[in-house]
Amino acid sequence: MAGIDEGPEFGKGDFVLLDEISEDMFMQNLKLRFQKGKIYTYIGEVVVSVNPYRTVDIYGQDVVENYKGREIYERPPHIFAIADAAYKTMRRRAQDTCIVISGESGAGKTEASKVIMRYMAAITHASGQNEINRVKNILIQSNALLEAFGNAKTTRNDNSSRFGKYMDINFDFKGDPIGGHINNYLLEKSRVIRQQDGERNFHSFYQLLSGGTDQQLAALKLERNPDKYHYVNQGNSVKVGTINDRKDFKTVQEAMRDMQFSPDECKTVWATVASIMHLGAIIFDSEDSEQCFVKNPEDLSTITELLQVQKEDLEKALCSRVVAARGEVMEKGHTSEQAEFGRDAFAKAIYDRLFSWIVSKVNEAIEVRGSNLKHGKSTLIGVLDIYGFEIFDNNSFEQFCINYCNEKLQQLFIELVLKQEQEEYEREGIEWQSIEYFNNRIICDLVEENHKGIIAILDEACLNVGKVTDEMFLDAMNKKLTKHPHYTSRALQPTDKSLVHSQDFRIRHYAGDVTYVIHQFLLKNRDSLFQDFKRLLYNSSNPTLKAMWPDGKQSVKQVRGHSSPLPF
Repeated sequence: MAGIDEGPEFGKGDFVLLDEISEDMFMQNLKLRFQKGKIYTYIGEVVVSVNPYRTVDIYGQDVVENYKGREIYERPPHIFAIADAAYKTMRRRAQDTCIVISGESGAGKTEASKVIMRYMAAITHASGQNEINRVKNILIQSNALLEAFGNAKTTRNDNSSRFGKYMDINFDFKGDPIGGHINNYLLEKSRVIRQQDGERNFHSFYQLLSGGTDQQLAALKLERNPDKYHYVNQGNSVKVGTINDRKDFKTVQEAMRDMQFSPDECKTVWATVASIMHLGAIIFDSEDSEQCFVKNPEDLSTITELLQVQKEDLEKALCSRVVAARGEVMEKGHTSEQAEFGRDAFAKAIYDRLFSWIVSKVNEAIEVRGSNLKHGKSTLIGVLDIYGFEIFDNNSFEQFCINYCNEKLQQLFIELVLKQEQEEYEREGIEWQSIEYFNNRIICDLVEENHKGIIAILDEACLNVGKVTDEMFLDAMNKKLTKHPHYTSRALQPTDKSLVHSQDFRIRHYAGDVTYVIHQFLLKNRDSLFQDFKRLLYNSSNPTLKAMWPDGKQSVKQVRGHSSPLPF
């Protein structure tokens, strides 16, 4: 249980109270508190959290009672105090509030969001009200489901969120939870087909192989050994000591039942996951340079059964594509390389559609029902949990997008907390020593500025006609960003041997320098999916799968071009 009082031996519970405000004193105080078992410290109404990487007994019901209804400074620093402050503000002012959780990868953001949700459920008093208890249960259960399909082991974190999540929790006029809604974005689809050394694919693949019954795996034509499947074995880390895939599989099954997934829908979910593993085994060969064929048709038959499509339609979609030009429809064969690209894009898209469908099912289960909207004003608390800032040995397009999101979040923090706070002090004539801080607006502009930013340069390269390479994209950046203080490359700094010619560029982010490898930046930004695959699954005899692909309804002549961009 957390102590009620903190003595001077624990350092300063609020960094605002430091005798000297400097980076050294900040870190000394943070280290002292951590060594004394205090993982939370305030900066005003912001709480700084240090991940202890172990279980700590500071979240029990007795601790909940100590923070419930208290003002933020009445108790030692704790995430419960922040959650309670958001709840009280919402109730007292009848205003929507939001809790923003940020930090680098592995800092504990996902756990923090779960702690906040459990606290919200614990402080509301709804005994005997079945609907409110149902909503509470689903809000908590949704974590297991979303983590299974949206989290993965990385080199920094065994349970890293590989998607962004913004959750609204709706409350009635009495302050009881009556529903919610989840927005998901930027799922790291590339992980479905490729993992760095020491990493895993999404948890769902390993949970199925470890926790599925023998009968279930036999029906899905799967073996328990993840090393047999190309899409899940590349990181050479299929077993993780801190994760019990078998137990987690049972938890996910229970969560699906609680959220009213039908038996057929549950079966479809795992059949879809299995189909992706089998897709990774498809091998292409060719007798000439214009047309390839599937070398292992037995795996093709398995995928056909799992996705409930026609075998000849699946093979045709994998080995060729239909193109409409000037009113005419023609079939164009793939080379083996083109077919492998199409197969990988198909696997990523299948998982992405599955994940979005799962989120929609969660939203159906927790949506605010009509009767709750009729009685008084409803308010909400939003919880934002996004990717943490990432610096890996090999940083690609995914890390670029993730770190850009964190730059934008830092910009929001600067605007709301630092800039506005100091401006308010000046307006009220309060004597106060102005604190210098780095405004990262210049880095946001580097990435997003129209016509000049990295994204604009990348999009322009993707739209160019003819053969455009990643190296040409890097050259274009070098020409347009030569004088930018937060961008560099080997061409601009020839003496910097840490950068590789025609391969790397470096951005000086607010959280540190990151070197990005440009390989596949253009490919990942386009992330095209042939329309043939959409039509294939729209015509599946499985109604759940069909519902995931409404855009497959379009005929060949209705589609302009043959690809459509997808996030990540």
